[in-house]
Amino acid sequence: NQSKRTTMLSLRSTLRPTISRCTRAQKGSVTLSASRDMTVLSKKSAEEHAKENYNERMSRTGRPVSPHVAIYSFPITALTSITNRVTGMALSFGAAGVGAVELMNGNGSAMALMQDIAATGPVVATAAKFTVAFPLVYHYLGGVRHLAWDAAPDMLTNVSVEKASYVLAGSSVLISAGIAFM
Repeated sequence: NQSKRTTMLSLRSTLRPTISRCTRAQKGSVTLSASRDMTVLSKKSAEEHAKENYNERMSRTGRPVSPHVAIYSFPITALTSITNRVTGMALSFGAAGVGAVELMNGNGSAMALMQDIAATGPVVATAAKFTVAFPLVYHYLGGVRHLAWDAAPDMLTNVSVEKASYVLAGSSVLISAGIAFM
């Protein structure tokens, strides 16, 4: 019994940096749990930590800082996904805006607003038409692309999805520009 205790103490002192103290003894066997030391911040040290500049703190550690969104190059598939969501929201807000104009100003007021925009000149009218056409065309073509993928999931390879993303972006711009110049 004494030799068992001595062996356990020497084992504990040998493994202490990586293994915590014995948690319990059960029928002659010892259960060990892995642990590591924790740093406990006092209220004073937590306040000092909050006052420090993040960049200075990270430069002292010598670890690299994660890239910021502004310098990160998103893949085309992520950009087209984000654009699909943004165009969906633009269409929702646009429809709500047209509805609000009609409700507040009476029947035909949205059409009168569009005619007023068209009368401002070809540059403004073309830009306004593109602003309306692009979200509609892009979101529609994005939906068609997803329907095609649902119908034929074997088309979903990294290469084909990337190609489809470029086709979606390019065709949306071209079709929208064509509509805007009509």
